[in-house]
Amino acid sequence: MADIVLEITIPEEKVSKAVEGFLKIYPNNETVPDPTWVDPDDGSEAPQIPKYTTKQWVEEKLRRLLVRDIRRGLQMISNETAQVAVDDDMATI
Repeated sequence: MADIVLEITIPEEKVSKAVEGFLKIYPNNETVPDPTWVDPDDGSEAPQIPKYTTKQWVEEKLRRLLVRDIRRGLQMISNETAQVAVDDDMATI
């Protein structure tokens, strides 16, 4: 089966509202050490900067949600098709 490419477009006039709502539910709070920081050799640690731009974060979060939901669906199918062996000798009277 060929790759499926998904594309979502948010109209320019709705971007700020869409981002505001999305970030309220899924805040962009993953950080990494600032790669441009110069260590002053005083024992301090590099300042943290956002790991993702807003656009990158929306794409990454949607990817994670899609992967999670695909897995959940496959697990549901597996649970529905699972067969438990009948063991009539499990209990006796």
